[in-house]
Amino acid sequence: MAARIAVVGGGVSGLTAAYQLLQNLPDAEVLVLEKDGRTGGTATSDAVGGFLVDRGPNGFLTNVPDAYNLSLELGLRDELLPASEAAQKRFLYFRGRLVPVPTGAGALLRSPLLSPMGKLRMALEPFLPAADPDADESVHAFAARRLGREFADVMVAPMVAGVSAGDARLSSLPALFPRMHRLETAYGGLVRGMLAQQRARRAAKARGEAVGPAGGPSGPGGRLTSFRHGGAGRLCEALTHELGQRVQTSAAVAHVETGRERHLRLLPMDLEVDAAILAAPAYASAALLRQLAPAASEALAAIPYAGIRVVALGFERSSVTHPLDGFGFLVPPGQDLRILGALWTSTLFPPQAPQGMLLVRALAGGMGDPGFLELDESEAVAVVRRDLETSLGIAAEPVMTHVVSWPAGIPQYTLGHRERVAAAGEALAAVPGLALTGNAYRGIGLNDCVRDARAVAREVAARLAAA
Repeated sequence: MAARIAVVGGGVSGLTAAYQLLQNLPDAEVLVLEKDGRTGGTATSDAVGGFLVDRGPNGFLTNVPDAYNLSLELGLRDELLPASEAAQKRFLYFRGRLVPVPTGAGALLRSPLLSPMGKLRMALEPFLPAADPDADESVHAFAARRLGREFADVMVAPMVAGVSAGDARLSSLPALFPRMHRLETAYGGLVRGMLAQQRARRAAKARGEAVGPAGGPSGPGGRLTSFRHGGAGRLCEALTHELGQRVQTSAAVAHVETGRERHLRLLPMDLEVDAAILAAPAYASAALLRQLAPAASEALAAIPYAGIRVVALGFERSSVTHPLDGFGFLVPPGQDLRILGALWTSTLFPPQAPQGMLLVRALAGGMGDPGFLELDESEAVAVVRRDLETSLGIAAEPVMTHVVSWPAGIPQYTLGHRERVAAAGEALAAVPGLALTGNAYRGIGLNDCVRDARAVAREVAARLAAA
């Protein structure tokens, strides 16, 4: 008899897991159960007054192939939309003005972001010893140790806030930025590691191998890529369409328990399955497992989340004097703005705004400002408008306003994260047929979600095939 498998959660992780299960077990009965009325979770997009507004992530990077290859498999090649060349320019709002983020050694030496002593401290990095590779260390502590406290405060803290809405002093480097951690463990330092990677890329080009699956500037961070129709949410739309009637929305699972004839039973729908993949947020999976696997539930419940608010404003191009000629800007701690940063979306992806219009998405809240989510919508918009006037000189009335609040939007990989994930995995090893995936465990980006979901689905499929 064909295996019956439930996937709890219809975000990008759950949808990808279900898709992969069917690649490995074409005859399996796969069912995706999503509590909300739409799939996609935070990776969704809204059409508002001719604008296309991403509610969460605005795309994926092409430095790794996961989301890119999945897009090709789903027939989305012609819809892929690489960010414009202007995306290479990024800014920090520092001491009352926008300052370009330096992209090379020469630009860094000329940059006002760091003092002469701060730059001198950075120059010591190649000569510093590596730390214990097994030790947990905060992102801020790592950056301060290798590059100096000034660099950690000005350059690294806003990067962490922009990536995860988190606090660099609390975020675990090996959990949140494993590639950066590996540069030190594998090469003894960041500069040595980056030089080694550059040599490897040059050698690959000399051999005629492609660098960056989507073409164009790839670099260490890859190229940001979205979709011409549907924005970042298009990937989940395509997965949902591919899965068809296997996806059930407004289907909330309350508990998972041991079944009679099969391994697991999902309540309240009284659905018995051979296996279940929990692709819900960690706190939701913790609630599902409270009775079945209390140790796993406790470990999952200990993963904190940051609330984030996305405030999108549309303007007439003629009313804005700033060229918005870049990716956008982030705000280091201690500046006179409340937002974490702003993305110049219509510069990155021109099709997401009507002709003659601009689209700016501001992010606010996070671990450093949970009170921002307590503001009513008009207050939140007023704060963002004030900050955009201060930073960009935009005083015009917006022609479109769209606010999305995620009270528990982004999981935080705080110190001890790897141990919490390992504890949950060890506890679940005693429950046959049960697995976890999602952005709360082994990476928060779209690429991470796709990669982990496919790996977990393959493991579940292999166990079922061997049973």
